[in-house]
Amino acid sequence: MQKLKNIVKLGIMALALAGCTRRLVDFTALSSKNCEIEGTRGERVQGKDMKWIILWFPTGVPDIKEATDRAIEKGGGDLLVDGVIYYKGWHAFVVGQTGYVVEGTVVNTKRK
Repeated sequence: MQKLKNIVKLGIMALALAGCTRRLVDFTALSSKNCEIEGTRGERVQGKDMKWIILWFPTGVPDIKEATDRAIEKGGGDLLVDGVIYYKGWHAFVVGQTGYVVEGTVVNTKRK
């Protein structure tokens, strides 16, 4: 009986000390202030990276970088300004979806 108690205590301590780290995004430039960027401004675009949840199990891990890349590619530029990142999700009984939506104004800084 004492051995079982020790195993349970060890399990609880392991759970209490458990943790994880996940890389959310890498970036070239980041600011929360408005600043003037030279380049040709395009339209406001939106990129998404959404993953399905089926029977409470996710089919993947959504990625902010993927959503950002999709928005930039959609606008044909190389960076976004005035951007916003949303975490969105919905669930209906046994199916749902979760992920990131990145929205911003695309800028093309490359000289032509």
